[in-house]
Amino acid sequence: MDTHEIFNDSYERCQRNQQFFLIFYRHFWAKDERFKDIFKGVDMERQIRMLKLSISMIMLASTSDQARGGIRRYGKAHGPDGVGIRPEDFEIWLDSLLETVRICDPKFNDEIAQAWRDCFKAGIAIMKEECI
Repeated sequence: MDTHEIFNDSYERCQRNQQFFLIFYRHFWAKDERFKDIFKGVDMERQIRMLKLSISMIMLASTSDQARGGIRRYGKAHGPDGVGIRPEDFEIWLDSLLETVRICDPKFNDEIAQAWRDCFKAGIAIMKEECI
């Protein structure tokens, strides 16, 4: 099984838990108070839809010019002139996501964790570059 298949199978299992995205946000917000502050007054239903789209785009960054373009726009929007996210915050975001995967994917193991990291590597790198 290749890395993308491992990721896709894991993500599918995670989404069976209807609380997956809310669990993620609780983990992420617990990392730093400013993350929680960013989301004050945000429509979380809409935010979760955006997160689902972001996950797909970040995962496709290594193979799709269109996804890379979208990620560049997201990176700029999240940077100092937008949301105020710093490049190192994306590692915290990914770590929080993997903590959530560990909880929600009953088959979670080191290979699955590495597949998520590998699939997100190119997209996270673009986000970091663009939010400076």
